[in-house]
Amino acid sequence: MTLLHDEADEWVATIDALPGCNARGATADEALERVTAAVAAALEAAEREGKEVPEAKSAQSHSGRLLLRMPQTLHAELARAAERERVSLNQFITAALSGSLGWRSPDRDNVAGGTRAVPVGGLDATDEASGDATASRARFATAVFVANGIIVALAAVVAIAVLIAALR
Repeated sequence: MTLLHDEADEWVATIDALPGCNARGATADEALERVTAAVAAALEAAEREGKEVPEAKSAQSHSGRLLLRMPQTLHAELARAAERERVSLNQFITAALSGSLGWRSPDRDNVAGGTRAVPVGGLDATDEASGDATASRARFATAVFVANGIIVALAAVVAIAVLIAALR
């Protein structure tokens, strides 16, 4: 289930496994109550029409472990940034990724389009004492990723120019 707060200051609860199954409410609780009724109606309609209902994915379908390949230069830059922040590389990357999704971030109202997604059942509570530090780290990580992208693009342009010059 995904819970969105939209521009009209309404909450929209959507059941990801049931396309079109959503409900609106003035509060998050109201949207969640209404989506429960929408699920019941969708399941009833599917049974009546003989349609197959997809199985719900369990929260345990993702282990939390991920093997990721990246350029060595990006790995090195991430490690340096984590060292500057005095956190482990794993913590730094996790904070950067969660910040880019607006997950557990106090700035999630600033997501493009004016909406914010709140993963229901996920970890969404923000500790007030660490919220500013987390947001600061997320902004820093975003800046690091952008700077790294620019550096890699410039290096690619220089490498192409050198290659062209060498071939002439």
